[in-house]
Parts: sequence; C-alpha cells; structure tokens
Amino acid sequence: MAGECLVIALILGVLNVGFFRAHRKNWGLAVLPLGFVPFVTGIVLYTAEHLFHYEFTFLLPMILIVTSLMVSCIWIGLASAILIKTKRMRVYYLAASVGFVFTLSIIMLLKYYWLFFTA
Repeated sequence: MAGECLVIALILGVLNVGFFRAHRKNWGLAVLPLGFVPFVTGIVLYTAEHLFHYEFTFLLPMILIVTSLMVSCIWIGLASAILIKTKRMRVYYLAASVGFVFTLSIIMLLKYYWLFFTA
C-alpha cells in the first residue's frame, strides 16, 4: 500500500512541476494539496513497515488517513480562497479536488478494512 501511495504522490508531483515550468504558479500551488494524503500515508506506512518492522492494525491507518484527509480538505479550501479568482472556477476546483482526495481516502480505508478483517 505504501508503494501505491508514493506512486500517486509522484504523479501529482510531476503534474505540479509541469505547472510551475509553464509559469502557472497558482495552479501549481493549487495541485499541491492533492498529493498530501497519498504522500503522508505512503511515507508513514513505508517507514513503519520497512524501517521499524511494525505490523499495522486497522485503527492506526484509519486515523492516519482520516487526519490527513481533514488537513488536505482544509488546505484545498484555503488554496481555493487565495489562489483562484473566479467563483465558478473555485466551485469546480473544490468539487474536483475534494472529490479526488475523498475517493482516494475511501479506497485506502476499504483496502485496509479488507486486509484486516479477511486475514
């Protein structure tokens, strides 16, 4: 699971670099919070599993994912208020960004639920 999260964060990082190289700094900064959930989850899970050889229960990844989801949603709201000027674009950005992060978090939670309760 840590590898998949880090790959998603890497893809969003490449997208972010593309925006910055195209001189679209506002959009580059607006894409940044989308990678927060997979990056934090991937780094914490990889560190705990490979360096500390820790086996997770269902509760710890759930708390980690939900907390990073809340931080990401707050960050997305602040980014939309500061970086995006038109109201119409702000609504589209909020809907797409929160929808993406929420869906990704639900998928990760369901995977941990499935792994924990079927093993």
